Amino acid sequence: MSQSFYITTAISYVNAKPHIGHAYEFIASDAIARFKRMMGMKVFFLSGVDEHSAKVEKAAAAQGLPPREYCDQMSDVFRDVHARLGNQLDDFIRTSEPRHHAATKEMLRRSYENGDIYKAKYAGWYDLTAEAFVPETDLPEPDKRKNIEWIEEENYFFKLSNYTERLKEHFNAHPEFVQPDMYRNEMLALLDRGLQDISISRSTTRWGIPLPWDETHVSYVWFDALTNYLTGVGFVHDMAMYETFWPADAHIIGKDINRFHSVFWPAMLMSAGLPLPRQVFVHGFINHKGEKMSKSIGNVVDPLSLIENYGCDPLRYFLLREIAFGRDGDYSEDSLITRYNADLANDLGNLFSRVLSMIKKYRDCVVPNGAVDDSLRGVIDRVQTQYAEAMNQFMLHQALVAIWELVGRANQYVVENEPWALAKDEAKADRLDAVLFNLAEALRRTAIMVYPFMPSKAMEMLGDLGLPREGAPMLNQLDADACSGVTVTPGRSLFPRLEREEAK
Repeated sequence: MSQSFYITTAISYVNAKPHIGHAYEFIASDAIARFKRMMGMKVFFLSGVDEHSAKVEKAAAAQGLPPREYCDQMSDVFRDVHARLGNQLDDFIRTSEPRHHAATKEMLRRSYENGDIYKAKYAGWYDLTAEAFVPETDLPEPDKRKNIEWIEEENYFFKLSNYTERLKEHFNAHPEFVQPDMYRNEMLALLDRGLQDISISRSTTRWGIPLPWDETHVSYVWFDALTNYLTGVGFVHDMAMYETFWPADAHIIGKDINRFHSVFWPAMLMSAGLPLPRQVFVHGFINHKGEKMSKSIGNVVDPLSLIENYGCDPLRYFLLREIAFGRDGDYSEDSLITRYNADLANDLGNLFSRVLSMIKKYRDCVVPNGAVDDSLRGVIDRVQTQYAEAMNQFMLHQALVAIWELVGRANQYVVENEPWALAKDEAKADRLDAVLFNLAEALRRTAIMVYPFMPSKAMEMLGDLGLPREGAPMLNQLDADACSGVTVTPGRSLFPRLEREEAK
């Protein structure tokens, strides 16, 4: 059996429609999953929606709908976004599903029987937006407490404070556990300050999963939400599947929920006697023209409108190339159009059209037999090595930089060898054959490496190069000189150039 790899996105609240920040996390996770499949690994890629919270209940009430009906509608919206983004999910989890209720109750039961859950009265501040209780020391200024209210109620609490030292030990023994390092350091600082117990139930709402020992309370947010990662791979309902894929290899999350995934979640798993995920990889936020996206400002970007205007693959390419994965980044439509025209239309699109047209004109669409020139071999070897290293470290932007080094070298190779001049001299027919083969081979390798980022365009490239289009390409195909004798199909414009005003 091939080695398994389990990757998850965070599950999304359904109190609002997905925005470009959701899309960024989804496609980045999909690119990683596709790369791991190209390595021959048995991959499981999970995403989904978080349906149980006071915010969701209020959003449903605002639309005059029961929570279940509202969640059914919003779940379909998120599923559609994944499909439109080209994401290859293995499962889409909803926290209202019976299988998830069973998994969450089992997690709660284990922790309760381990003595880590107790009942107590709580009086304090509660952040409705973050779905989190707020210590006095963390309260914002009074004029910024719009969604923070004082509550007093009897809840069940999880003894998070008991796990401070065990978590420190785990962080020190596994420096790769939370990445990039700046987010790991934030969690170490949190642990150094000492952890406080957290509320894990509410008695003021019925929309949720009842506690197995006290059905007057429902599970509050994090035991419910985080357990989805176990549910998705069969915990309780399919333990053979669970044994295959757990622990998760990578949770891909935004920086705003780092402490819940990197501190709360491993403590819960320790309490339940379950293995911890191998890595939590944290990405930054996407700003719009330098400003944080906000409904009140009116600058929230709808990814579906961008797909309609520019296509799925160009949007995937732009976000993963423009923003260093793990850092904050900026989006503007002008920057999208600029990078589309420069990288996709000019660098790759023109090269692809030009090379296939020359193969048609000079060799009747058949790629000559050949071998890779020494002048290209060094670049190809270096690029393939850098690409694999970057992808394995989730440095997606660096992988694309490496691919474009090969694209740039191929464009330079055309200029250096002038196939149109070689075609005028019969004595140089062998050299023309070699040049055309090398260019076709450079395009084949580019298509394979670009597949995780732009799967549809990559398969179009491979098909027009006369290569098989069934199934995903594999990394072990990179080193085979596979273009000899194939028949190309020129004429496709991979990335028609965008005129700025027309695009807008």
